[in-house]
Amino acid sequence: MRNLKTLIVTSLLGLLFVGNVYASDDISIRISKPKTPTNLNSFDLSVVTLDFQNRALTVKCYKKTPSDAGFSQFGSDIALSAGGDSTICPVTSSIIGDQGTYQFYATAHAGAETVTSETVSVEYKTGGPDTPNYNGKERVNICDYKIKFHTADDGGKTVKVEIYRSENTSFDVNDGSRVDTIGIGSNTDGSSTTTPPSCDKEYYFAIRAFDTNGNGSGVAGDSVTKTTTTNPTTVTQGTSGSTGGAIAAGTAGNILGAGAGGSGTGSGSVLGEEATPSATEEVFPSKTKSFWSTKNIIIVIAGIAFIALAIRLRKKETSL
Repeated sequence: MRNLKTLIVTSLLGLLFVGNVYASDDISIRISKPKTPTNLNSFDLSVVTLDFQNRALTVKCYKKTPSDAGFSQFGSDIALSAGGDSTICPVTSSIIGDQGTYQFYATAHAGAETVTSETVSVEYKTGGPDTPNYNGKERVNICDYKIKFHTADDGGKTVKVEIYRSENTSFDVNDGSRVDTIGIGSNTDGSSTTTPPSCDKEYYFAIRAFDTNGNGSGVAGDSVTKTTTTNPTTVTQGTSGSTGGAIAAGTAGNILGAGAGGSGTGSGSVLGEEATPSATEEVFPSKTKSFWSTKNIIIVIAGIAFIALAIRLRKKETSL
């Protein structure tokens, strides 16, 4: 009866994950796949385990950096409650430093039994494009502004430029103040025409370039207050052009200072990447995606048929 129960639970577990689940007869483990490439050097890898014997499990996390000859454990052993549970393998900047490909996996242990997850990889890339030149704003009519700029000659790193706007001379450069995104390459003239909420006010603009990995350049514009955790720098209104250097990817660089009435909202934190990308993919399918795709329906039907066959065979064995 125990073998039948194990067979049924294993089948249901496979239907639940609809992905790569690494399991023995009694233990299963799965690790999330990180977003790659990335400019983040700190993120969590989610790990999900299950033990059919309802034993306490121990999870260990392993990594291999571009300079490592083999895998080694990082972090302490993680004790999980009986039957298994979810946990994380925390990847920090002490692990990810040089650019390159990093590999990770996790193991689950119960007594002498050990199960290893699949190995996942992430490519760490930083740098970003050079700061574009801000060529000023033009009031083309009573309401509309035309922003002109020229992207840096950075060897193809620039793939787009974002335009930010506020009625304040110092403001947050983030999703809340972004008013336009322009796909554009390196060493190219560009422009953007925007219509502010009010025609009776003066507005101020800033621009920033991004590469294909979401790495951001420095900020240039009419006026921006730029702060960092160690060396705050302020550029007041009337100083057009670059604010003086890029905010390094992965640092605690911020562009802050939005006052009331500004179009910039939110924290204004700029970590060298666009729009706070997710570090890892979800372990389970996203709730916004329908589970009942054609593939999943087929898997469910096959699973139900498999379970029914197992039950029928078990009844036949019992009758004999």
